[in-house]
Amino acid sequence: MYEKAWKSILEARYIVIASHMYPDGDTLGSSFALYYTLKKMGKKVKLYNATCNDLPKEFSFLKDFSKINSKLPLEFDLLITCDSSSLNKLGLQKGNFQILNIDHHKSNNGFGDINVIEEDFSSTGLVVYQLLEKNGVTITKDCAIALYSSIADDTGFFRYGNIDKNCFDVAGKLVSYGVNPKEVSNAINSQVSLAKIRLRAYMLNNFILHNNAQIASIVITKEVLRATGAKRSDTKNIISELRDLATVKVAIMLLEQDDFIKVSLRSDGEIDVSLIAMDFNGGGHKSAAGFDVTDVKATELLKELINRLEGR
Repeated sequence: MYEKAWKSILEARYIVIASHMYPDGDTLGSSFALYYTLKKMGKKVKLYNATCNDLPKEFSFLKDFSKINSKLPLEFDLLITCDSSSLNKLGLQKGNFQILNIDHHKSNNGFGDINVIEEDFSSTGLVVYQLLEKNGVTITKDCAIALYSSIADDTGFFRYGNIDKNCFDVAGKLVSYGVNPKEVSNAINSQVSLAKIRLRAYMLNNFILHNNAQIASIVITKEVLRATGAKRSDTKNIISELRDLATVKVAIMLLEQDDFIKVSLRSDGEIDVSLIAMDFNGGGHKSAAGFDVTDVKATELLKELINRLEGR
């Protein structure tokens, strides 16, 4: 699998590396790690994101962050997708190019011509690290920083239940390549916008507890986003504060968009929220999952989700 994936990279003339829409640290970090590596090899490479007008600014410390583009080249022969369970999440369709699909989501539908999917890995950054290591690639400091950012962000800086020995082993190796964990943590966690602070304040004042305080929910409307000045990227990780409540087993966030509702689910690990997400054509992991839904009111959707969770 890894050998075939690397062969496709070596044979490609023009490569596009795509991160999923409204990206997080895992999709960005793993994409940049490949970008730095392939550029160093002399490959023609472009970074793509369909929503590059709303990128999380906390990752702007990554070298060449401004080079992410929302326009695809007219012609290229290999699309590498990082941390996306489907082409829809990239805002793309199949075309006259080969697809190398690199991911760690069990909900990944294997849409690539070549699929490198490691469901037991805590992040796609770990999958990219293994791809590079298995093929004898020298990992530069820039690449190490991107990979460490990927792993750290998707594990909640090594707090979530998806971490294991491999995760720590790789993180340790990346530190030996020049990563400063404190600098990465500060860059990602200490650059919070005023809009996000306002949004968090709204959430903490308006969340609701259900089922003997075992479920916490918050609905963020378009009006709330406008009032706080927040973008969708500012909602990243705020749901974790609800999950951190001592009694809460599952936290739910409903985010209203122009023509759909984005649902984020977080659990303490006892309930597999990915199973609920997959019922709505979404996906994710046992402790973190999500999906988009149309043609339903937020109040009705929230009621249905709570009913499903109360039965588990």
